[in-house]
Amino acid sequence: MGSALPVGREVLIPGELSVAIDEGGIRTASGMLPALLYTTDGLERHGQREMVFAVARTGAPAAGFPLTMARTVHRFAAEGRLVDAGDVSVFGRPGVDVDERVTGFVYADPPAALASTVDLPRPPLVALPLLGGETAVVQRFGHARVLALLGAQERYYPHPWWFRPGRAPVLDDAEFRAATMLSRAPAYNLPFLRVVHDGDRLELSVAAEELPALRDAMREAPEVCAYLPGLAGTPKTYVWAPGQSGPAAIVAPGGERATRLACNFLLIIRDATLGGSGRVAGEGPRPPTARQVEDGFAVLLTGAMHARLLQAVEAGRPVEIGLPGGAVRAVAFRVSDGSPEPAPAAEGPDAVNALPPTLLNGVPAATTMAAATASPPAPRPPGRIVLLTSEEQLRQATTPAELSDFLDRARRVVERLFAGVRHHTEELMVEFRLAPNRPVAVRIMARPIAPPRELLVVLERQLQALPPPAIHYTEVAFQLHLPIGPASS
Repeated sequence: MGSALPVGREVLIPGELSVAIDEGGIRTASGMLPALLYTTDGLERHGQREMVFAVARTGAPAAGFPLTMARTVHRFAAEGRLVDAGDVSVFGRPGVDVDERVTGFVYADPPAALASTVDLPRPPLVALPLLGGETAVVQRFGHARVLALLGAQERYYPHPWWFRPGRAPVLDDAEFRAATMLSRAPAYNLPFLRVVHDGDRLELSVAAEELPALRDAMREAPEVCAYLPGLAGTPKTYVWAPGQSGPAAIVAPGGERATRLACNFLLIIRDATLGGSGRVAGEGPRPPTARQVEDGFAVLLTGAMHARLLQAVEAGRPVEIGLPGGAVRAVAFRVSDGSPEPAPAAEGPDAVNALPPTLLNGVPAATTMAAATASPPAPRPPGRIVLLTSEEQLRQATTPAELSDFLDRARRVVERLFAGVRHHTEELMVEFRLAPNRPVAVRIMARPIAPPRELLVVLERQLQALPPPAIHYTEVAFQLHLPIGPASS
C-alpha cells in the first residue's frame, strides 16, 4: 500500500461516529490500483473494532455505501451485536450504490500495513462486499473458502482487502452446493480455529481464550461434522472450485517452497466406520485415516481417538494422534499464542504482496514422471479452449483465422519450452486477455504440480511477447487448457 492522502471526513453522528476518507494506491499483481479508503471512527467505544472499506476507483462517483454501512454497524454495536473476522452481514438487493449485485459483507483482518489518517486503538476489520451467491456460500461453507477464491481471482495473497466494482463472481451458489462434499454434512463455523497441512501431519490450533468454544462444538458435534476454520496465516492456502480435478493452492510471494498449507475445512467422521451398523454395505470397518479433498481434509477417527482429542482440548494441552496409514501420519492439536506465522520474503526490491505467476500451484502428487531426454516431444493433443467472454463478443473482436494462428503460436511456445524438461505437470492452463492496442495479458495455472519456477517465468514472458491478433472494439478473454506429459524417453 502506498501512502494515503486525506480527502475529508464525514461526520455521521456528531460526537459519536465519523468516517475518514483517504485516497491512495494499492499495489497489485497488475500494478498500482487507485482506491478510496473509508475508515470508521467511533465503533470502538461500543466494543466493536473499527472498519475499513476500500473501493477501487473506476471513474464513477465515490462510493456512498461505506457511510451507510458504518451507520448500520454502529447501531448494531450500540445494541451489543458485534462482528469479527469471519462473520458475515446479509442484506437483500438492490445491493450497494456502486454494484447492485452485492448481497452482503464478509469481515476479515487487515493487511499488515494499512495507511489511514485514523489513529486506531487496535487493528480494524476489513469489510468486503460479496456478490450474489457468494454470501450464501460463506454462510453455509465458511468464509475461508470464498476468500481463497477471491485471492486467486485478484492474484493477491491471501485475499484482496478491497472491492473492485464490476468484478466477476468467484462462484455460482447452486453449482458450488451441488459439487462440494460438505453439502451432505452439518457444519460449525469456527473462525478462531486454524487447520494446517504440514507434510505428513494435520495440525489443529486455537488460542487459549477460544478453548471453551471449541470444546463445546466438539461435544455437540454429530458423528459426521465439518468444522469451518479461519485463515491460518500460512504461506500457502488450498483453493477449490467446482470442476477442479485435483488439489491446488494459492501461494504467497516467496512461499513456493513452504510446506505448510492452510485448509479451509476439516470434516471429522467419528468411530472410523460408516453406515447405520458402523460399516459400509459390503465392506469391513474403515481404518482411521486422513485424506485431502477439495480445499480441506476428511479425517476418520475411532471413538477413542476422538475422545483423546476432546480431552486435550478440554485440558488445553497438546496431543498427537497417530494414524496407521496413508499420506498423513498424525493429527495434532496445540494451543497457539495467537501470533501470525512469519510471512515469506518475496524476492526483488519491488516485491509486493501479489501472487506469483503460477497463481494456482498444484500440490505434489505421489507419482514421479519418467526421466527426461533430449529427444523431441511426443505429439500432444491440441487441448481445449474455454471462453470467458461470449462467442458473439469474440466474433466482433477478431477473426477465427487470426485467433487460430495466435493459439497455434502459443502452443508451439509451450511445447518448445517443455521439450526435454523434467517435470510433474499433467495439465497447463493459460488464460489470455486481449484488448485493442494493449499487450497480451497472461495468467498461468498448472496441475497437479507446477513446473520449475524458472521455466514458468520464461514461459510467461514468451507468451506475453507474442504478437496478438488484431482486436477491435472490446476485450476478450479465454483459457487454453493443454495436456502436458513427461518428456519422452
